[in-house]
Amino acid sequence: MNNLRFLGRKEIDGQKWDELINNSFNSLPYALSWYLDAVAENWGALVLNDFEAVMPVVWLRKMGVKCLYQPYYCQQLGVFSREPLDVEHHRVFLKTAATQFPYIHINLNPSSGVVADDFGLTKKKNLLLELNSDYASIQKNYSGSHRRNIARANKASLFFSTETGLKPFQAFYLDNVNRAKENFKPQHEKIFKKLTQSLIAGKQAAIFTAHNDAGILFAAVLIVFHKKRLVGIINTSSVAGKKNGASHFLFDQIIKRFSGSELVLDFEGSSIVTIARFYEGFGAYEEVFYQYKTSIFKGLRQRFS
Repeated sequence: MNNLRFLGRKEIDGQKWDELINNSFNSLPYALSWYLDAVAENWGALVLNDFEAVMPVVWLRKMGVKCLYQPYYCQQLGVFSREPLDVEHHRVFLKTAATQFPYIHINLNPSSGVVADDFGLTKKKNLLLELNSDYASIQKNYSGSHRRNIARANKASLFFSTETGLKPFQAFYLDNVNRAKENFKPQHEKIFKKLTQSLIAGKQAAIFTAHNDAGILFAAVLIVFHKKRLVGIINTSSVAGKKNGASHFLFDQIIKRFSGSELVLDFEGSSIVTIARFYEGFGAYEEVFYQYKTSIFKGLRQRFS
């Protein structure tokens, strides 16, 4: 296994880190240093040798205990490497994390599947759509419900736009996010603003919206461009938008725009049945990632019970 060590954020060379993430076989935007800087309260990493493989860890303190958690707008992390690692390497990464952090509740990328049984990892659903076919071919796989919702949006004379500015997008999202259902707290609003500002300023993402002829927004999606992935990290609509099929219309237009390319549209899940059904209605297929949840307190209870 050689040398596996923990490095705090200040000890991590951002350029060296991002070079590895960008060249990993399982590269994802969430693991880039600037992305983690935007969404994480604190983060560091387990690093194998001279950045041969890394596992970013995001943590906070609760009642004095350092806990690993999954931050907002960051679907999955886990181990990243240029080539797939064997089972033993994955075991050591997860065991080492468990020895350093008493409580862990995180999501791991699909490569962790090789140790899913060993660590009791729970399967979670991501949904992807290959865009390498022409638009007409992709559209043939839409569900009947989706076709009706898109027709409803067209009847309502909705328009597709790539020109919406960051501030109107932010305001629309904050007006329509279900704060209670999504446990959206004031600190999450700060993260949202910081992340979207970084993404747009760095030209790492684009905003797509559906609006009427008066310019009123009905739905909005922010998509991160990462290698061959288009990652829809934020998708929201107004009450009126839900009634008029605005989100169906918006994703249909995005699919039309990027069809015939080598790109993959990453819908970001979900394990929630109704959300999964929405994305599956575009013909998306399932990609499994994993949830890792453990606690030293769980081990103590088992030991003394």
